[in-house]
Amino acid sequence: MAIVMLVATFVGFAPSYFLAPVFGAKPLSVLLHVHGVVFTAWIMLYVAQTMLISAGRADIHRIAGYAAVVLAGVMVPLGIATAIITKRVAFAHHLPPQGPPLVFPLGAILTFAVLIGAGVTIRKRAAWHKRLMLLGTAAILTTPLARITRFTHIGLTPALGGMILTDILLAALILHDVRTRGRLHPATIWGGGFFLATQVLRLALNAAPAWQAFAKGLTG
Repeated sequence: MAIVMLVATFVGFAPSYFLAPVFGAKPLSVLLHVHGVVFTAWIMLYVAQTMLISAGRADIHRIAGYAAVVLAGVMVPLGIATAIITKRVAFAHHLPPQGPPLVFPLGAILTFAVLIGAGVTIRKRAAWHKRLMLLGTAAILTTPLARITRFTHIGLTPALGGMILTDILLAALILHDVRTRGRLHPATIWGGGFFLATQVLRLALNAAPAWQAFAKGLTG
């Protein structure tokens, strides 16, 4: 699952970031470069952490976990700021709106914050910890997967397509639980339920005039 998320991140951001010169992409702002480095670091650290557990090096995994907590603490305000500032800059320069409506990236980073926070809090319960960390990381996959939705033309809006594709990761976790345990783990039920509920809430808020007015006030 970690490798799948790493590949999805690379493919989604290859045209605009990782392989930007090859695709002739426009130069990015300093803020977007910092955002790209920090969020990529999380995905790579997540892969490394899963490999450490697979190799039986839980001792190093725990030490690296402190770095993960710090990194996650940086990602949340950075993700919120980037979502808002990117749209404010586009508005100030009379450009078309950049990316999906504001509620979708904000919802993704807040879902990440809650699930990762819960996973760190109960890190001594390994079965809970690994599922919540997986779901929290999957939450921020909506952005690269939305980009994949856009350039593969699968017939969905990027925001909706990104969420649906992350649901495939949740479905894989459910299948794993059923095959290995015969039933869903409580972390899958509660974490997955929260994961899906935030998606429904994002869709509802995006259609609400009150939220639209609030978002317009934030972004100009």
